[in-house]
Amino acid sequence: MAVTLKPVSDLDKDRVQDLNLPVSARIANLLERAILEGRYRPGERLREVELANRLGVSRTPLREAFYALETRGLIRIQPRRGAFVKSVTIEEMEELLTIRVALDGLAAFLAAENAEAADIEELERVHNSQRSALGKKDDSAFHALGQDFHNLIYAASGNPKLNSIYRSLRVDAALYAVADILLPGEAEKSLEDHSAMLAAIASRKSTNARDIAERHIRRIRDHLKANLPADSNSD
Repeated sequence: MAVTLKPVSDLDKDRVQDLNLPVSARIANLLERAILEGRYRPGERLREVELANRLGVSRTPLREAFYALETRGLIRIQPRRGAFVKSVTIEEMEELLTIRVALDGLAAFLAAENAEAADIEELERVHNSQRSALGKKDDSAFHALGQDFHNLIYAASGNPKLNSIYRSLRVDAALYAVADILLPGEAEKSLEDHSAMLAAIASRKSTNARDIAERHIRRIRDHLKANLPADSNSD
């Protein structure tokens, strides 16, 4: 079953020019964000000439960015055909989210123990922004802020190795948008989970934070498994 996401909007070429990174790394980060926000559909081709023109760059750093995105597991480069956004099968979804149950629980537990006041303030800011995005029905912002929320919890865990493992699984971040589209009310449930997680972390209730985080990912995993047809998202 094909899942229709929002069409790709104009990429912010200023972000390619402003960041203090090599051009290829800036492009890779910009395209990664667009993919994880659902602005490119699974299986969609990233058109090299079109992107180079839109971003005002040559094709050499763009190709380097493509190789970086392939390493991150977000795209597939096919010889003589081009670069395509990676599709995720039902089996891969279940495997990734099963891993995330354990990882997110541990991250929330450690964040409740180790987060600094500034970390909690940033979590609150992102959570409030996500609530606002839901009220405005801005799906792209909602999903991006939800990903930011999880990123912050991992960062606040104080465990760089755990954070590194989590970031190696970036491709499954795009599943949240699919879950919200297919399952009515899922966005509201996710926001409620985030509220409860934030409260547990802020009050240093590490066991509660872990349980909420595990339940949050487990529910998404189980709902996707129950609602997506067996041939969905196959290459």
